[in-house]
Amino acid sequence: MKHLSDEELMSIVQAGDFSPASELYDRYSGRIYNYAYRFLKNSESAEDATQEVFAKMFKNANQFRGGAKFSTWLFAIARNQCRDYLRKPENKVKKEGEDVLITLPAPDELSPHRNLERQEDKKMAEEMIQEALMVLSPDQREALVLSRFHGLSYGEIAQVSGCSEGAIKLRVFSAMEVLKKALAGDVHGGDQCLNVV
Repeated sequence: MKHLSDEELMSIVQAGDFSPASELYDRYSGRIYNYAYRFLKNSESAEDATQEVFAKMFKNANQFRGGAKFSTWLFAIARNQCRDYLRKPENKVKKEGEDVLITLPAPDELSPHRNLERQEDKKMAEEMIQEALMVLSPDQREALVLSRFHGLSYGEIAQVSGCSEGAIKLRVFSAMEVLKKALAGDVHGGDQCLNVV
């Protein structure tokens, strides 16, 4: 089934055959998990959300129309799942004590000390980015994560978010400006300028 497109796999599912389930999961579970993690800031919640997204995808398979890309439709489900999760008072964003970073082993010529320094630098950079992302409004964060981390076009993000492509472009531009300032240490979470769009 690897040679079939997402849309072809979904037409098989819509016909009542769920054999493409594992192929669709393999193609998209990592991307959906990453999206949910950036949204929810908790690995356990992101795993739960990912499972729920795929369960809803199969339950509502007949709602998929070939007019949009499958990935756009799937990210719309993920967006709704994450927002529904956060609406519950007991599920407000919880930061984890430590983010798990996947690092490649260092080349043999690097000393263990240098390898440790590099890992600490990567962790610090990841933490700075995560903190900077939290400075953004939810709409800005969503638009930026979908465009820069998941490669969706502005048109696809507009479909996921239910707004115009122009609004998405403005959100991404505003988010990049706020991020630049946040990473430079000029912006704090309470600033009024964060609620642009």
